[in-house]
Amino acid sequence: MAIFDNHIHLRASFKGVEAAKTFEKSGGTAILLTHSPYAEVPITRAADYEKAYGLTLAMADAVRAATHLQVFVALGPYPVEFIQLRETLGHESATDAMKHAIDLAANDIRQGRAVAFGEIGRPHFPVGEDIIRACNDLVVYAMAQAKSLECAVVLHTEDPTPTTFAEFARMAARAGLDPKYVVKHHSTPFTRREDTSGLVPSILAKEQLVVQALKGGSPFLLETDYIDDPRRPGAVLGPATVPKKTKAWLERGSLTTEQAWSIHHDLPERTYRIQIN
Repeated sequence: MAIFDNHIHLRASFKGVEAAKTFEKSGGTAILLTHSPYAEVPITRAADYEKAYGLTLAMADAVRAATHLQVFVALGPYPVEFIQLRETLGHESATDAMKHAIDLAANDIRQGRAVAFGEIGRPHFPVGEDIIRACNDLVVYAMAQAKSLECAVVLHTEDPTPTTFAEFARMAARAGLDPKYVVKHHSTPFTRREDTSGLVPSILAKEQLVVQALKGGSPFLLETDYIDDPRRPGAVLGPATVPKKTKAWLERGSLTTEQAWSIHHDLPERTYRIQIN
């Protein structure tokens, strides 16, 4: 069956293709390769994003060449970069740089090189209200482009509550984007529609989280958020986790075939408007 990791990072400077091979050997079939900062391409100005995105797109091609995996790509400026840019460029120029990065990602989505904006959002740690407002405005800016491009948005934020989900649903409404195309990465295990306001939760492949998520009765995605960083090997979860855990849960009967199909096939197809083999 299809086994989809909804949020994984791979770097040529560390495991890269080898991590993807580990995922495939464990039974994985498809990934959403999500852009993240690269130490070798520090973001100091808007023009740096083209080179940084190029690393993610090149990694996607390398994985496709070395495996049989389906590789889908999400591109976008990592929210914490706004803080760094703001310190060096000033508030307005930092905002413009992040918008430029969203525009670049939009072009790659338009050209079929990526399927979603991501991960975008706001810092996951406490920051000033002016930073939160600017980041929220950038999210709405990306959501409006997602509406035009008919694609999804993958959010990086603090751990969500029903109130947080409702806040982002309101942002999507402002942009005219259906919340079913807004994915909350690294989500808490809220899955009931009354808790998520129609957003798509993406849950770490940990048993205690999945057991809780299944109780909500609504579909969700699974991820490792593997960051492929030599300073934190195996973090957040290793690349084999999603296929290994899925198979174990199926064998034990804690996950039904129908639920697994929803997680790994139906929901990814609907959310990202893609075809999972």
